[in-house]
Amino acid sequence: MRRVWNEEKDNLLRRHYPKRDLDWVAKRIGVSKTALANRAQILGIQRKVHQRVPWTDRQLAYLRKHYADTRAEDIARKVRHTTASVWRMASKLGLKKSPEFLAQWGHLVASTEGAKANQFSKGHVTHNKGKRLEEFMSEEGIRRSSRTRFKAGHRPHNQREVGTECVHANGYVYLRTAEGCVPKHRHVWQQAHGPVPDGYVIIFRDGNRQNCSLDNLQLISRADIARRRTASETPEQRRQRTAKAQATRSKSIRRDRLRIHWGMEPLGKLVKRW
Repeated sequence: MRRVWNEEKDNLLRRHYPKRDLDWVAKRIGVSKTALANRAQILGIQRKVHQRVPWTDRQLAYLRKHYADTRAEDIARKVRHTTASVWRMASKLGLKKSPEFLAQWGHLVASTEGAKANQFSKGHVTHNKGKRLEEFMSEEGIRRSSRTRFKAGHRPHNQREVGTECVHANGYVYLRTAEGCVPKHRHVWQQAHGPVPDGYVIIFRDGNRQNCSLDNLQLISRADIARRRTASETPEQRRQRTAKAQATRSKSIRRDRLRIHWGMEPLGKLVKRW
């Protein structure tokens, strides 16, 4: 069998495989992409195109200053990030394009030849305006289109009558009312006792989520639920829950501190503007 790989091709593979386009690398070396991937696996070479590069404070400052009136492609070249990375970071920081920028570039895009070819010109009249089907469609076309038309009195296949019940994947029974689809246990309780107060939930005495009889429902505060959960869990479960809550809290604090640093309002209540 003819030997395809040699030292020169292996060096090209090591140099270009981690970051360059695979089609380009395969064409440069003269092999298929499958052969490329197999050889890279043998040599232990990994792709690095999906590794995220962290943003520096200087890059973030440049993004915040120029994003409103500069194209994302131009910013990407300045900060040495991809255009997609610029869009993601701008969305994370809540940055928006200015109305002047959108008006200018919208006009330029609309004035290109490709855009003009697909625009309706002023005074455009559709070819079938005021015509019957027989005047612009063949008999075969009319017959085929009739199969997919909505008939008079058509109802969607998933439309349900008021009072219809269904069990969702979470195990709760949902009831179709005039206002929409609501949890049945909540609807039953509200019909008998009125709205559920803030900070309270309705639980099932026997633990069966499908038993929505009024005597099986109990109104309880979220604090009581937390105390019950704490009393019933093992030390290991309590440690895992505490660690998860602390990680979530720390993430929220870091996010809001970053927003305050860039002059934005915090989303949560753990960090306040001084």
